[in-house]
Amino acid sequence: MDAERVELQIAALLDQADREHARVLEAIAELKAAGAGLRSEVRAAAGSSMQEALNNLQGDIAEARQVVKDLQRVSLWRSALQHVLVAGVAIVIALVAVAWYVPSMSDITALRQEREQLQGTVDTLAQRGGRMMVKECGPQKRLCVMVDRTAGAFGLAGNKGEVYMVAKGY
Repeated sequence: MDAERVELQIAALLDQADREHARVLEAIAELKAAGAGLRSEVRAAAGSSMQEALNNLQGDIAEARQVVKDLQRVSLWRSALQHVLVAGVAIVIALVAVAWYVPSMSDITALRQEREQLQGTVDTLAQRGGRMMVKECGPQKRLCVMVDRTAGAFGLAGNKGEVYMVAKGY
């Protein structure tokens, strides 16, 4: 009987091991199902939180885009203002330079009149011998002119020794 008892105990143990094995397989199946459910729940939660974050970012992106457009607009106006100011300063400097260096109309008129008077004097001098060749002569550096010997000599050579001659070119 002892062998029968041992066999019965072994059979009971094997039966119990089969039941435990079945329970373990059932627990593993339940764990796999729970893992798959958890995985899908995690994916859904991650997807929804990512979607929510992206939606929040869309608003921030739109706001940043508007800020950039505003900055571009302000920068354009600032640049245009700077260019206008630089051009204005350049024009003012040019006008001041012209006013400083260019004579006034009354000065120009006075200079024209003076030039006409001087030209008249030059013309009179040219007619009266003003174009004669003049240089300094001798050790005393006296003024002398070039004469035209072919025109002849004039004056009284005997009395005071004065001799006049025609300047060359007249």
